[in-house]
This record gives sequence, C-alpha cells and structure tokens, in this order.
Amino acid sequence: MTGVLQDVRYALRQLRKSPGFATVVVITLALGIGATTAIFSVVNTVLLAPLPYRDVDRLAMIWGSNPSKGDLQFPISSGDFTDWKQKNDAFEDIAASYDDEMTLTGTAEPKMVLGYAITPNYFRILDVPPKIGRTFTDQEAESRTKVAVLSDQFWRTTLHADPQILGKSITLDAKPFTIIGVMPPTFDYPPKTELWMPMAFDRPNDYEHRFVKVLGRRKAGLSLQAAQTRMDALERQIASQHPDTDAGNVTSISPLRKQLVGDIQTPLLVLSGAVGLVLLISCVNIASLLLARGAGRRGDVSVRLAIGATRIRLLQQFLCETLVLSFIGGAIGLALAVWCTRLLIAIFPNNVANLGIPKVEAIPINGPVLWFAFGTTLLTGLIFAVIPALQSGDLRASGALRGASRTMASHSSSSRVRRMLVSAEVALSLVLIMGAGLMLESFQRVHRENIGFQPEKLLALEVFLPPNQYPSEQPEKRTRFVTDVLERMRELPGVQSVAATNFLPLTGFWGTTDFSIEGQPLPKDQPPLQADNRLATPGYFSTIGASFLRGRDFSESDRPDSEKVAVVNSALARKYFGGSDPIGKVLEIGDPGHIEKWHIVGEIADLKAFGPEEAAHADIFRPLQQQAFPLLAFTLRTNGDPASLLKPAEQALWSVDKDQPVFDAMPMSLLMGQAFTLRRISTILLGTFAALALLLAAVGLFGVMSYSVVQRTHEIGLRMALGARRGDVLGLLMRQGAWIVVLGEIVGLVAALVLMRAVSGFLYGVSASDPVAVIASAGLLIVVAMVASYVPARRAMKVDPMMALRYE
Repeated sequence: MTGVLQDVRYALRQLRKSPGFATVVVITLALGIGATTAIFSVVNTVLLAPLPYRDVDRLAMIWGSNPSKGDLQFPISSGDFTDWKQKNDAFEDIAASYDDEMTLTGTAEPKMVLGYAITPNYFRILDVPPKIGRTFTDQEAESRTKVAVLSDQFWRTTLHADPQILGKSITLDAKPFTIIGVMPPTFDYPPKTELWMPMAFDRPNDYEHRFVKVLGRRKAGLSLQAAQTRMDALERQIASQHPDTDAGNVTSISPLRKQLVGDIQTPLLVLSGAVGLVLLISCVNIASLLLARGAGRRGDVSVRLAIGATRIRLLQQFLCETLVLSFIGGAIGLALAVWCTRLLIAIFPNNVANLGIPKVEAIPINGPVLWFAFGTTLLTGLIFAVIPALQSGDLRASGALRGASRTMASHSSSSRVRRMLVSAEVALSLVLIMGAGLMLESFQRVHRENIGFQPEKLLALEVFLPPNQYPSEQPEKRTRFVTDVLERMRELPGVQSVAATNFLPLTGFWGTTDFSIEGQPLPKDQPPLQADNRLATPGYFSTIGASFLRGRDFSESDRPDSEKVAVVNSALARKYFGGSDPIGKVLEIGDPGHIEKWHIVGEIADLKAFGPEEAAHADIFRPLQQQAFPLLAFTLRTNGDPASLLKPAEQALWSVDKDQPVFDAMPMSLLMGQAFTLRRISTILLGTFAALALLLAAVGLFGVMSYSVVQRTHEIGLRMALGARRGDVLGLLMRQGAWIVVLGEIVGLVAALVLMRAVSGFLYGVSASDPVAVIASAGLLIVVAMVASYVPARRAMKVDPMMALRYE
C-alpha cells in the first residue's frame, strides 16, 4: 500500500505538470462515460429493469394471427379462449381480459376511466398481491358482482388516497361499484389501466366476435418456440372445426417484456450502438494521447530501468496514473449523466398516442447504472495502463545513456500506431456522421410527407358514449347527441365548420370491417376483403382539409331510412378496383345472414391516419347517421388558435349532456407533432453523438499533427536550410494528415455501409447507401480534419532553420 500511495502521489504530480494533457483526457473521458451512462440508464429503465411479476420470462400475451389476411396480431373470440383454456398444453394457466372504458360520475367533472374486465386468475398469473384489500373471487365473476380493484395512481389522483376506501362505492356508467382493493404503485398492467373488474363470458362458445386479450404463464422448462408450435397446432385444430370464423388462424405469442417495450426498442438499441461508438472514439483518442505522452517519457522510463525498476513496478505506476485520470473523468461523467437524464425525461415520448411506448416518468441513477459507470471507468483505466507499459517494453536501461529517445527512428513505431489510431477514430466518426445524416434526411422526408389533411387550426375532442345511456339498440340516441353537439359547437365564435368521426387520425384508434363487392363473388377458400371502418358526418372531409377526387360528400339527406352510401379512399380504389372509377359500385357489408348494400358515392385522397411513415390503409367511410358508433371525435376548423376554443367546445358538449366526459381534447397540430416525436428525438440525439465524435476526431488529429511537428522540428529546419519553401513544408504535413483521413474514411465507409443496412428499417425514404449522405459525411469530415491539420502545419512553417539545427 505504501508503494501504491507513492504512485498515486507521483501520478498527481505528473498531472499537475501536464495540465493540458490531463484536462483533455478528463474531458474526453467525461463526455464518453457521461453519454454512455445516460443512455444506459434509459435502456436499463425501459428494457432491463426487473418487472414486478414472478418469473416474468414465462409471462406472455397470446394473440390470434392470420398471415394470409395480413393480420399479424388480433384479439380472439370467447370460443377460442374456452378451447385454449381447456385444451392447451403449453401454458400453466391463461386469463382473459378486454378493455372497458367507463364514465365516472359523482367525483367532480365527469371522467372517462380506462378499465379492464379480467378473469379472476389474471392477478394470480401475474402473482402481485394488492396493497390494500383483496382481488376478485371466481364467485364474484360468475355472479357479475359490481366490484372493482383500483390502480394506485387512480386511488391517489381521483380519490385522493382515501385510507377508508375499502367498501365504498364509485359510480361507473351510472352503476355503483364497490371498491375491494388497491394495487401497489409498481403494478401497471395493462399500462395506464385505472381499475379492474371481474368478467365472465355471456357466450363462451362464440367464435365470431373477437375482443378477448389473453395473458398466459408458460410451463416451466418449455421454450417460447415450443409453446408457439403447440398453440399453432391447437389453433389449426380449432380452425378445422370452425372454418367460417377461424380459417387460416394461428397464434402469435409475445413475451410480456416485449409487449411492454413496444415501439421504443429499436430506437433505443440504435442510440445505444451510437453512444457505444462515441465511447470507443473517446478511448481511441485517449490512447493516441497516451502514446504521444509516452514517447516523450522514454528517457525517464529508461532511467528508471537503469536504476533497477522492474516491469511490474512500472506497470503499477502507469496503472495508478491512468486510474486517477479515469476516475476523475468517470466522476465528472456521472455528474453529466445525471444532468442528461433530466433532459431525457423531458424529451422522452410519453404521450405519443399512435405508438405503443412505455410511460417513463423517472430515469433513476440506481445500482445497476452506478455499477455500469464504475465498470466502464475501471475498464478504460485498465486498458489505458497497458498502452504505456507496452510502449516501454522495447526500451533498455542503456537507452537513457545513448539518448535513444532523441532520434526519430526510436519513435517510428509509436508514430505509426498513433496514425493508425487516428485513422480508426476517423472511421468510427464517419459511421456516426453518416448515420446522423441519413436520420436527418429521413426526418426531413417524413416531415414533408403529405398526410392527406390539414391539422393547422383544427381542434378535436374525443368522447366515448356509455352504453347504459346510449345503448347500441337505440342508435337514434347516439345520432341525436352528435347532431345536438354539432349545433352547439357551430355557434361558437371563431368556428368555421364542425364535424364528427369515429376514429380520429393519429390517435391510434381504429377498427376494420369485412366486405365484398357486388357482382364479384369471392372463392370459398379466399378470406373476405377488409378495410378500415370509418364513419363521418357531412362536412367532415372539408373540415379536416381532405381532398375529394370524385363524387360527392355525405349530406343531411343521407339518413337511416335513405339509400346507404359510402365514400372510399384511393388506397381502396387501387387495391380492389384497379384504380378505376369506384363511383356507383356497391359494397356488401354485414354478417352472412344480414348483408347490407352500400353504394359508393365519392372517393377521397388517402389519409395517413397512422402517421406519415405508415402507408394509408384501405378506408370505407359511412355516414354516422346511418351507422351509429359509441366512440366519437368532434373536429372544429377555427379562424385562430384552436387551443383557445378548447374550454368553450367542452362547455358546448356538456350543455347537451353534463355527465359525458371528454377523455381527450387537443389541437390536431399537437397530435401531428407527436407523430414526429420519436424520430425527432432519435435524430437529435444521434446528431449530438455525431457532432461529439467529429469533435473528438478533430482533437485526435490535431494532437497527432502537433506531436509530429514537435518530433520533426530538426528535419523541418534541415529542409528549410537546404532551400525548402514554407509552402513545401505546409504541403508535406497536410499530405500526411490527408493520408490519415483518407485511410480512415475508406475503412469507415465500408463499415458504415454494412451497419447502415442493419438499421435500414429505421430509415424512411432514403437508402442506406444514399450517395448524397455518403459524399456529405465524407466531405464534412475531410474539411474538419484538414482544419485540424492546418493549425499545427502552419506552426511548422514558422520554424527558424538555425534554431531547428541546434535542436537538442
């Protein structure tokens, strides 16, 4: 320990003597470790943090799937669930659920609550006990008892954390529900659920209506692939018995963690790879600096060897020096990571309606993150300690007496290694810069994409009509509500036009309908045609700014007792009519025993309802007057800022029904902005990492060129004494820097093309080998590198020949 303490003191003295070197190393390390730790903290929170469920790797959601129809995942019917429950041999137990939006009244303003009806074994499969009270019993499910278990968030925010909540009632859809339990804060499945209610099937052998979401616990020792094979075999057996409803169906098993991560996994992995490159560039940069510094200490090391120092003793000294640097840089990097996580929380895409992304309200710097930061710091310190040790391996004690360190020959090997390291830095930087360039081009193309409507100055309010007040058996009550609300909203000052639809674009709400075309019967073995099921009131298309291509809009004369009409989009016309005029064609929609004929009266341009990056679906629009629906979105085209009309629009709605909650209200421009959030954040972060890599590469090249000028002072003076001009010296050193950059860019280009193809699915409208991105990235790197080379090369032009000849 005495020797270690002595080495630490010596290391601190050495760093005080070289403040410039120490500062550059510490800052480089801090940037690399800080950025890496910050991104790892997000990855740990979203992808790696343990879920509060027992044996979570055995938990999975089980969906239906029909590849022949292009349906990759969908809920199943109660009949399928009954068969799965009784006959499957892949899961210990499976539970059913479905989302049930309900209206809460009696607490203040009416509020829509996201509830889930679940079978009682749902909580047992997840194996999480309630924080307060209990969960459901099988008897409560069978008897349809009106009881509920609350989420901790709902209990705290809506019911003010009432400690005496057990046994009290809340009013949901005008029915009293008794509270029997509150789940712990860590329990959030399905995500954002506010309360759970017991369920039992009214029709357990119904194979037609698909609404059941299935959670299962896989049998111990059974692989996911084996479970998938067994469930597919079972579903094919069911399909053979019920071909009308299940033909072509298989299953899709999604591990619970994957289900929760959703659409954020790929961007996080891309950013993790990018920040890993930044850390690698930092390490290469520091390695180059250490080699340059080590070359200047060859005489000192030779003297130590001459007076009896062993190689192990030297390695211990070098290890202390590099670890001191690493831990200082790591400490600053950790502080930088803490600051970065606050920024990442602020920009994390928590409210993107159209994407399945876990909600992140905190990114803790916890034990795993601290261990990651410590391990990264320690590893870099150990690696750096090897560099001067290897560099001193070819020294001899007599070298100090011969002045070997004064000859350029003694440094040729070290110089070659440093040039190779800088070329590697350039190569890695080119990968990041090219990736950032492709991401920026993708973002610009997404931003320029035509989504088919005009979100500016457009306000939207979404409601869900409770079935107890607006039952499906009385569609006239739903249509009357829509008509009255539109009349009240139309009277608001600053409103140009109003309309309503069922599935508002960009919200993630959607549904499909099967149909056929009159006069074009389908073969028996072919599944029915399918399109998105959309409803609208007259004036909806003009209100949102959609373009009519041919035909007419809906009118007030399109009533329940008149001819049933429909408007289709171009995607449907291209797919099912070959792009020919669909006006006058007839769509047949409905159950086999009750087919309705809908006459196409118009065609509109495609609406990209799922964001600018997803192709428009085939859409069938029908009048809300002829097809009532509980989910509604009111749209208002305004003269000014739509946000200023939000409260008046809500009051207009409540003047029709004071107990009807508005579960979401926003300017459509805000919703449109959310559609770009994930790509915008990814582009910003990747661009930041690329700029950091570019800076580090420039610093590395500047250091190599500066050291080369110092080492070649004698040579430069001799050349100038023999008649070389200043321009010749400048050209000589600039060519040296250019070769380092060109070699790095060749290697980096090959690596970038390979890596970009691996993440090409994250690009939009641009090829991984886009020539513009390649040329721009390479050109930017060359310009920066040449500037970094020019500064020390210009210094070499000012060398005094006589002073250089007397050098050492």
